[in-house]
Amino acid sequence: MQDSTLMYVSVSRVIPAYRWRVIRLLTKVWEFPSYIPTVKEVQVIHKTHNKIKTKWKIQVDNIPISWTEEEILALGENKIYFKALEGDLSEFKGEWKFQDCEDGTKVTVEVSLNVGIPIIKDFAESYIKKLITKNFESILMALERRLISLKYKQGNSDKIAGFGIIGHPYNLKHLETSFKMLNPDFKMPSLEFISRLFHISPSFKLYDIKKFKSKTGKEINGCFIIATFIPDMIEKDIWAIFSKVVKACKIAEKHGMGVVTLGGFTSIIAERIAYEISSEVDIAVTSGNTFTAAMVIDGVLKAASLLNLDISTSKITIIGGTGDIGSACGRVLAEKARELIITGRTKANLNRLKAELSRKRKARIIATTNNKQAVKNADIVIAAASATSAILNVDWFKPGAIICDVGYPKNISYAPVTRQDILIFSGGLAKSPTSLSLPIDLGLPAEDTTYGCFAEGIILALEKKYENYSSGRGNITPEKIEEIRELGNKHGFEVSDFYWGHRRIDDSIIEQIKK
Repeated sequence: MQDSTLMYVSVSRVIPAYRWRVIRLLTKVWEFPSYIPTVKEVQVIHKTHNKIKTKWKIQVDNIPISWTEEEILALGENKIYFKALEGDLSEFKGEWKFQDCEDGTKVTVEVSLNVGIPIIKDFAESYIKKLITKNFESILMALERRLISLKYKQGNSDKIAGFGIIGHPYNLKHLETSFKMLNPDFKMPSLEFISRLFHISPSFKLYDIKKFKSKTGKEINGCFIIATFIPDMIEKDIWAIFSKVVKACKIAEKHGMGVVTLGGFTSIIAERIAYEISSEVDIAVTSGNTFTAAMVIDGVLKAASLLNLDISTSKITIIGGTGDIGSACGRVLAEKARELIITGRTKANLNRLKAELSRKRKARIIATTNNKQAVKNADIVIAAASATSAILNVDWFKPGAIICDVGYPKNISYAPVTRQDILIFSGGLAKSPTSLSLPIDLGLPAEDTTYGCFAEGIILALEKKYENYSSGRGNITPEKIEEIRELGNKHGFEVSDFYWGHRRIDDSIIEQIKK
């Protein structure tokens, strides 16, 4: 029975590590100030094989609390007992408990305390209880991060394997569709309410991907993680969205994935603030842009072949040409085309890329900020801009043009296209040897089709190539594109069939365009 004069705190967390690892780290209390923000000082006064006397100083919400305690290791009971001998609190004692579970070790700390200050007793007790709770939550979170970080630094492939995929809804309508797939009876509340609620929701793991099978027969596991934002939120608070993506990566770490791939706008956020997500986490992080670029190029070359278009005499325009995917495609296609037009938002970036491409490539290179002029006479258009809404009009393209839309969301509206004289398709998609079978709609046209960025993470995991494969901006080389294409082919990934929305573009449509 609990003592009515005492306050009680209980905090627990499942830490993805063996029990003995958790206990070993938890008993090295002198290391706590180096990695636990609330712990400012721990001094070991005396130590034996199962007892340790320590002096503590913590600080939570700018309130310092100090005490001296004795800890008793009762490992036969899977417990550690502690009790303050003196300090700021009149009574402070508790126990750590460790329980094996499927995902690691459930660690629980139970504390009883008494502040013992008259006059302000009611306020002080309630307030100090909150501070002590925060302190133990901080300790458990830091222990988890420390153990995960050590695991990744050791690089043990028995403990680190598989892939994480991070995605997000592309607008509120897409979010509503996803909700209804999970619950057909769901009624959408007001957009203002759901938008704000979704914004403050933490990133989370949606789905475990079991036994993804390569063409080689190799099987791996993965998980799909939702970063809780839509692209329109980025301009309002980009650092808050960056934090959501980092936390999504840490979820992949907690589940022991070998590599995490950044879908949709999650990779673009780091580009915009010029700060690498990989510097915040231990897991290998890839944008997936190298394999996406490979699939864009393969799709364009396949389309040109179907329409009997000679690439060597063609004029190619890349909308968003200074972006990571756009510039990667430019480096390859400038070796093949007669003329290459690149567009972008800033002249400085355009001029830099133009100078790079002009030095080494055979095509005539033109740089412009005018998208309409750039596409008007193009034989092939690759739309790779990072835009939250459509930026190109189908009326701008010349008859017989090939348009590959790589955007997420699309650079060109999914509204029905009335023109029968152009080939327009979703680019950067790959046929997959195994369906991901995700429980929500991700805008993919077929079960055997996935995004190139998703595929890259899976390919790297199948190869146990746990590295920041596609990172930064403008670093993708033709050689790297060829490397990831070959690895993809090895495992059964290849350019997808042509789709616009969920409509497959068949031979009859191709023949109509030829006319």
